[in-house]
Amino acid sequence: ARAELVWWVHQLAKSDDLGLPLASRFDFPTVGDDDHIIEYHDASRTPGDVVASGFGAWTIIRNVFCFIVGRWTHVEIDEHSINVLESHVRDMGTFTFVHHARSLGCSAKHATAFSDNRTAEANAEFGRPGTALLNLMLQQRQEEADSISLHLANDRVASVDNDIADLLSRGDVYEALRFPRAAELKVLRLEVDPARRRIPQVPQL
Repeated sequence: ARAELVWWVHQLAKSDDLGLPLASRFDFPTVGDDDHIIEYHDASRTPGDVVASGFGAWTIIRNVFCFIVGRWTHVEIDEHSINVLESHVRDMGTFTFVHHARSLGCSAKHATAFSDNRTAEANAEFGRPGTALLNLMLQQRQEEADSISLHLANDRVASVDNDIADLLSRGDVYEALRFPRAAELKVLRLEVDPARRRIPQVPQL
């Protein structure tokens, strides 16, 4: 309840803006459009704590709230930074949602990923990753998008407006789904392909 009150204080303080994310799901440009997938994602990382470390992403496709959710392994938590994990959940969400949308007959030629991680968003938008792994992930993301004629875009969302993805990443699925259910949306959990779930590895020279 306290977290929700904080969220409402934030929303009322910027009442001239669209209330992201669910409040504007039909007003926000292209949300619900068969041609454009709008994705929100987040990752949590607490060293030594698998329960508190995970990922979540969501979108709305034909008035259905679609989401992915999962936990990182101990190895993933120990070996990768939050920037890598954020980038990986972005890619899992983008391609899982696009393939699902196309399976329903949507054209889904465009995808915009919203992140509250400045580094991950900047890496994807401006192509200036700071590590070899982030560079590889960005390269693979663009190559896959090109192979399926998908146009990518990235944008930033304030952490307070990314609360649903944050709840999913922390494993609080029940609380996260309270929002779409209150909006009378159908809910569908999508499974991530095992090959896509694996974090890429930089080839050893």
